[in-house]
Amino acid sequence: MKGFLKGLFGGGRDVERAAQTGRTEPLEIKPFSHGLVSIPSLDFFGPHAASPNGRFHLIWQDRNPEGTIGGHRDEGHGSWTLLSGNGDRLATGRLERPQDGHVADTGTFILSDWMFGDGLSGRLLAFRADGHKLIKHEFSANLTSSDLSADGRFAICQTANAPGSADSCRYFLFDLDRGCEIANWEQETGWADAYAFDPADRRVYLIGKDGERVGYDFDGTMIDREGWQRSRIAAGDIRIIRSITDAAAGELSQERRTAIFAGLDVAEASAEVWRQAQALRLRGELHEHAGEIVAAIAAYN
Repeated sequence: MKGFLKGLFGGGRDVERAAQTGRTEPLEIKPFSHGLVSIPSLDFFGPHAASPNGRFHLIWQDRNPEGTIGGHRDEGHGSWTLLSGNGDRLATGRLERPQDGHVADTGTFILSDWMFGDGLSGRLLAFRADGHKLIKHEFSANLTSSDLSADGRFAICQTANAPGSADSCRYFLFDLDRGCEIANWEQETGWADAYAFDPADRRVYLIGKDGERVGYDFDGTMIDREGWQRSRIAAGDIRIIRSITDAAAGELSQERRTAIFAGLDVAEASAEVWRQAQALRLRGELHEHAGEIVAAIAAYN
């Protein structure tokens, strides 16, 4: 491993085009758990991403070239390498702390840079298959997840909580052909576990742990917000129910009020004590606002 990392960066450049070896056999990749792989021909063990068509492979290491310091640190750049399907090194480079790589069918790829030190900060970078940099966007928040469209034209990333920062808890969408951000929006749907792109209709879908898909146009507008709110209310999502009732200042239609009480029933039936307590408090507030004092007292009790 040390020899592999030193071999990549002997020239001292941040990005370099690597010479092809002329291999004809497919690259042997042995998968392990947690997204790690072994590539015996390169003496490599670490994280890996493959393009959907299998023509490109991206590997990276969050450690210094000597392999002696990894993870959180103040110095010692990590590495990345783009490989062809037969193992030729197409491009190599360095980042402070490379993470969460994705590669498209065209060889275009993205990486998150978690950066040195303790601050809330991060970078999203995109490159062509030859190592040419397409974007380098810095955030005053940590990055949590990202993805890339199969055609290599669009990328998305999500930021973590960063109090006081305009970058806190948001999604950012990029057009890599133009090399710019095209939209960003508040993380109201919660954490995304995966993403799906529809470049033809200019839409991106955020996919949650339960498989729920929430679509956004490429201008950052949610598709079918009313439908999404109905589904979250029915699931007893207290955060969403609270946001709706606060925005309405208690002036709810009878239909919406009935749906919200049904959602609160779901929350109260859950095994989470905190969720039950929040549901009962919200039920009491709704009854109190409507002048239904006996029902409000019962919920508060």
